[in-house]
Parts: sequence; structure tokens; C-alpha cells
Amino acid sequence: MILSKSDYKIATSCCKKLVYKKASYPTMNDGNEYMEMLAQGGYIVSKYAQLLYPMGIEVKGNSIEEAIHITKTLLKDNEYITLFEATFLSDGKVIRTDILEKKKDVLHIIEVKSKSYDSDDEDNPKKKFEEYIEDVAYQILTVKEACPDYEIHPYLLLPDKAKRTTIDGLAGWFTITKMEDERFEIEELPAQGAIKFQKPLIEFKYENSIDKGKYIDLLQNDNLLTLMPVDKEVNEMMNTVVSKANLYLNILENGIQPKDYSINKNCKNCEFNIGDEMGKNGYRECWKELTDISPHIFDLYFGGAIGSPSKGFYLNELINNKKVSFFNLDIERFKNSKGEYGSRGERQLLQFENTKINSEWISSEMKNALSRLKYPLHFIDFETYTGAIPYHKGMRPYEFIAFQWSCHTIQKPGDAPQHSEFINREYNFPNFRFAEQLMQAIGTTGTPVMWSSFENTILRTILEQMDVYNYQNDTLREWLTGITTDKKQNRTGRFVDMNELTLKYYFHPYMKGKTSIKKVLPAIWNNNPYLHAIPWFEQYVPADETTLNPYDTLAPIIGELEKEEVVKDGTGAMRAYNEIMFGSANNPERREQLIQLLLQYCELDTMAMVIIWKYWMDKSGL
Repeated sequence: MILSKSDYKIATSCCKKLVYKKASYPTMNDGNEYMEMLAQGGYIVSKYAQLLYPMGIEVKGNSIEEAIHITKTLLKDNEYITLFEATFLSDGKVIRTDILEKKKDVLHIIEVKSKSYDSDDEDNPKKKFEEYIEDVAYQILTVKEACPDYEIHPYLLLPDKAKRTTIDGLAGWFTITKMEDERFEIEELPAQGAIKFQKPLIEFKYENSIDKGKYIDLLQNDNLLTLMPVDKEVNEMMNTVVSKANLYLNILENGIQPKDYSINKNCKNCEFNIGDEMGKNGYRECWKELTDISPHIFDLYFGGAIGSPSKGFYLNELINNKKVSFFNLDIERFKNSKGEYGSRGERQLLQFENTKINSEWISSEMKNALSRLKYPLHFIDFETYTGAIPYHKGMRPYEFIAFQWSCHTIQKPGDAPQHSEFINREYNFPNFRFAEQLMQAIGTTGTPVMWSSFENTILRTILEQMDVYNYQNDTLREWLTGITTDKKQNRTGRFVDMNELTLKYYFHPYMKGKTSIKKVLPAIWNNNPYLHAIPWFEQYVPADETTLNPYDTLAPIIGELEKEEVVKDGTGAMRAYNEIMFGSANNPERREQLIQLLLQYCELDTMAMVIIWKYWMDKSGL
């Protein structure tokens, strides 16, 4: 049995996961849209990188053995050559390199990653790339063993946030399709069970154009990637990598031993905590009788942060003693080093006490906080896109695009919420139009309300972008300055954060340790049926069942869209917008369907805020 780079990577988080992966246990990643999106983003950057090496040859083969043979032959027959997906095997270890350059007896191993890098940031430590450096180190180990006569140097190739593209619509130069023949696993995904994603095939828009060379020149001149040498860092961790690789290979050959792994607080996010028709659930196999205890210590708000690596984490202490019931928690451990309940400890204590008696809690201070909101109230939600390959000329890698907002406005007490919205339908940079439309909709009166600080961050960044893009609109600049909070400039804006109000003044046991809107809304909606009869909210009540999460009422537009394309989270919104911009330009009907789905989703986000606000107002007697 061989140890691939993906195998090595998952084993570093837990050796038992390696066993489950090899046994094809199902994982949450098998159907995780976000993980698939990340993987596809990585493949787009890889395709971009390959185009920077136009003489490169892709190593293809119907099996790992064939790919290894082709790699050996090409290296033997050429003094100078660049290979993509060069494949090596040594003592059970197998790897494929993203880019391999051979220059006589020197090999450059280049690992392409989609993680952003800022070459202008002098304080940008390579330590933040430690995971990727270890990834490269495993490749270097394997290649050195397979090719001992070469001098080998490792590199990371990363999108550089210090660079700006001169190409408009650059992201549209790359199209994602699916490969029918899945020969290799997707190494960018942490773990996959029997149901694997197909490896995405990235097509270059101008691949068959007679002007392909011209577009390649544009890409090379525009190069948004930075090559980072990591020889020193790889050498420093090589002994550790050798030791780990030997351990993992021994596990594959002789089986795992109890000393090789332990259950701990990191199991909370185990991707193998999902079953299949055969009853395979890796998490359950590890935790056994502790699996179904509820409520669980993992439900505690920021519970994993109690303690320290040097002195031991509190949850690990409880797990070691098999005390994983939420009620095994000692509230004295919620105190900080000064023996006081800080803001986090107070929230933990609040959760513990009210979970114990299964009681909702709303602070007497909530009434004062709500009373300070000035009408008209504007409940606001944004949707944005960020990617390694910029959409528009002048943008940096991972610079965001603000493409949609929704707002429900309540003009005065008792008024029904009025809805307004914006979605970008044009193919140019939308951020300033986005902000101008919002400014026109809500003006300078009343209180804008958000959930978390995201909307404040977006508008503050648009304010900064006005200088970067030399955008002249004094009215917009003044409005953005007035609405946003900027702690660095000691400026307090108009936004009120409902997530912050939740943390300070509200708790329901159904929320457990979470305060996101998608946790707070079901807790309130499912336990207060009177809300379902309010005309504002009736459209979110299913005919056959009244306890569903309102987000479950989202349905696709009748037409070509498939059921799985319902936009129910931010990832779905980003994917839909990407298709609107670059995937459905020649299909106006589908483009309009996607736009309607995005509008439907974002409208519900702001109505969810209204539902929660309305309930808080009722509970506070306002």
C-alpha cells in the first residue's frame, strides 16, 4: 500500500484518519460544496501557473505506474525540460509535483498553492505557510530518494496580493469542467471517502485560438504569482517529515497501534463523523459510547480555547477522563488567568446555567439596546466574491467584489418592512455602484443594522478603494465615512451589530455555543409559533410543517436549474455569481434564473434579521 501526498497530509492531523481514508470511509467532504469550491480554485491557479511555463509538458498516464515511467523517460531524455504532474515513487511514497523544472543536473520542485501572499509585507512570515512547506518537504524527500543524483530546490508559487492585473475579465479566461476519467485523487481536499469529487478540468479560453501566443504573453507580463524559495525551511523540517512518513508507512503495513492516536478536542471537526449504508463512521468508532452524549462539551462556546498547549487544554482533560457531558464542565475553569470571568467566560457561564435548566435568556439590557435604535431601521446583508484570479482590470488577487445587497427597512413602529435590493448585472467593477445604490436606498437617517461586522468591513474597504482607484464622489466618501466604524482611526459609525447584541443579551439552548444568524433564527422561529402568523413572515411557513428553518423554504426557480443549485449559503452565492459573470453569458434565460435565486437568498437573510428583531422587541415589551 502506498502513501500519497494526500495520505501524508491527513495523517498529520490524525493517524487514525489515514486508516479510515484507506478503508474508503465516507467523509463530510464527499458532499461539501465549500471544499469542492476550494479545490476548484486551486486547480484554476494551477492552470494559470502552467500557462506561465508554455513549454511545459503534462505527464499523462492511465495509472500511477505509467505516469512514473513517463516521468523517468522524459527526465532521462532531456537536459532541459519542464513537467507538470511529474510522478515519483520511492519506498512506498508516491507524489506528483505541480511543476518540475530540470536544468541539467538541477531539479526545481514548484508547489502551486492558491493561498494568498503579499510580497510588500515585510512582516509576512513564512511560518504561516508551514503546512504547505511540509507538503513540499514530503515531495522533496520522495524525489531525492527516487533521483539521488540531482541537486533539488523547493519553491512555493502563490498569488501575490501586492500585484494588480492589467487584464479585464481575467477570471473568465478559465472555465471549469469535469473529468469523466478520475485517475488520481484530488490532493487539495483533506480527505475523501468512497464518493470522490471528480478532478476538475480547467480549460483556457484561448487554447485553440490562433492568437494563443499573444494571450500567453499577456499572462506572463501580468504574472500575478510570486515564486517563494523554501530550501531553508524544508531542510529544517526534513527530519520530522522523515519520521512521520516512516510512522505512516508502518501503520499502512502493520496496522495502527493505540499509542499512535488519541481522541481529543480536535475530533470536534472530524470529517469522518458521518455514516453510510454500511454503518461506517470513523468518529463513532473512535468515541464509542461517548458519541451520543448530549449536550456535549463540544457545544461550549469557545470551549476548545480553555487552557494552553503547554499546560494542557481543558476539554482534552475531560475527554481523557471520559467526562464529555456538557454538565461535567466546571464553571471555575471558565475564568481567565486573573481568576475573573472575562467576556468569553461570562458567555460560557451564561450558556452553562441556561442549558442546565433548558431555559431561554434575554437580558434586561436588551430593551435599552433596542430602544437606542433610531427609525427608520435598515436591516442589511451583503454578498461578495473573492478569488485568486481577479475579475476586473486593476484588481489584486483576493480583492473582494461586492455584487449584491438586500435591505428591509421599517420606517416607523408598526410599519411593515419594505424591501430594496441591488445585484450587479454588468461586467465591470461594481463596488462603487454597489455603495452608491445602498446610499440612495437608506440615506443618512435611521439605524443600519447588520449581523456581524462583515458589512462594516466591506463598506470601509470600499472607502479605501476610492483612493486606490481614484474614484471621485465626495458625497459617497462622506456617507461611507459616517456609516462605518474604524478603530484604527478612532471613528464610530452608525452600524449596529445584531451578532454583538446576541452575544451580550440573548441565549437559547438550541443555539448551543453559536451566535450565527442561521443558528439564532431556527431557535426563535421553531419555539415561537406566533411569529408564523405575522403577515410579514407568512411566506416562510411551509404548508405541511411549521417547524422548518425558514432557509429550507428556498426553492429553485422552475426551469433548467436542478434542485441542488438552490442558493442556501454564501458558497452557493459565490458560485452562482461566478456563473452569471462568466458561465452563462450566452444563455440569458439561465443567467436571469441565477440572478433571481441570488435575490431570493439575500432577501431571506435580511428578513431573518427582521424576524429576530421583532421577537426581541416583543420579549422586551416594546
